[in-house]
Amino acid sequence: NRVMTSPDCVTWTARTSAADNNWFGITWSPELGLFAAVAYSGTGDRVMTSPDGITWTSRTSAADNAWYDITWSPELSLFVAVASSGTGNRVMTSPDGITWTARTSAADNNWYDVTWSPELSLFAAVSITGTGNRVMTSADGITWTARTSAADNSWYSIDWSPELGLFAAVATSGTGDRVMTSPDGITWTARTSAADNSWQGIAWSPELGMFAAV
Repeated sequence: NRVMTSPDCVTWTARTSAADNNWFGITWSPELGLFAAVAYSGTGDRVMTSPDGITWTSRTSAADNAWYDITWSPELSLFVAVASSGTGNRVMTSPDGITWTARTSAADNNWYDVTWSPELSLFAAVSITGTGNRVMTSADGITWTARTSAADNSWYSIDWSPELGLFAAVATSGTGDRVMTSPDGITWTARTSAADNSWQGIAWSPELGMFAAV
């Protein structure tokens, strides 16, 4: 029962997961009408998909890496997932959620989150490890380039604001600088976090014009 669904975020219903893996990231593709989730455990089955959130099907992952997050690019018709383990293959991509291909990551860092910017036509991923290279970007999900992070903090989550034209990432470590922002995914600027908490998730609300982190 490692999935739950809700039509209103109030009442939740347990669903049968495709496997009892440690599922860590999930996203939705409107174009495919498909949820896709990734896990950091399992043998050859670290992806599962569902058209309705109720019935889930195991898919063969490109490698048994520790997959932590997944995102969808409508413009490229591509899922991209990132991992915190593996040798030179800490990215995998899929056009349909079924067939997955390993890609060469910019570095063997512990990549924890990835997002897509339609306006920049760019994927950006953040890591909790690495020396001066805790960001990587890609225009196609295949070729990845290391970028200089604002600080060597443990960057856990990243999101994009179309309205601000800005990436924002949050971290679980650092002193007064557990946020960093970038207008292009290349140049990153440290920002003063509200507190030195272990920030693990960030999201942008277009309607409220606001980032929220937890």
